[in-house]
Amino acid sequence: MNELGERIRKLREQCGLSKAELARRVGVSDVTISYWENGTIKRVGHSRLEPLAKALRCSIDHLLGNAREASGNGRAMLLSLPLYPLTTSPETVGINAVPISRFPMGFIDHELIKKNDYLLTPQHPGHFDFCPQGTLILARKCACFEGNGLYLVERNTRLMIKRVEQDFNMILDIFDDSDSGNPEERTHGDDIVFHACIPAIWPMKVMNF
Repeated sequence: MNELGERIRKLREQCGLSKAELARRVGVSDVTISYWENGTIKRVGHSRLEPLAKALRCSIDHLLGNAREASGNGRAMLLSLPLYPLTTSPETVGINAVPISRFPMGFIDHELIKKNDYLLTPQHPGHFDFCPQGTLILARKCACFEGNGLYLVERNTRLMIKRVEQDFNMILDIFDDSDSGNPEERTHGDDIVFHACIPAIWPMKVMNF
């Protein structure tokens, strides 16, 4: 059984990546990706492991099948999540983003977690609505509006967190964290890049390290 190749294929599909896109991020040909997945090449070179794991949003240990896993509702859950520093730069969530640590899953309700979720924490400088300094943010990669809620979005090459709601006319209402209850802007979404939805936010002080 080609366990490594099957794991690469499943992670790639969960990330919504084509073979060509994954190949571009790792710096190999799409033929190489096919060879990895079908077992023609049974090992991934050491120099390719880190960019491959980064592109698939997992640890190298998990990629190689060495990470301990716990089962929950039929899903395999990693025992830790990557924690990235959140800045206003889109590079925060770019393919070259580097986690500052891995956060133990024991502090988070496993029912909230889906495969390839990751964590963010705001850094100076920069202000983020709904998420002040000292906040831990659960992020779930998405490329479009997926229902009313909080989102990490990019506008004018700047990352921000906004509450986004859609009305009956398919217009998106963009809200900040003011108490006015009125949207700061209404848009069809053409000027917004969605990077992640945000299922949960916690103040780090309640995580009881």
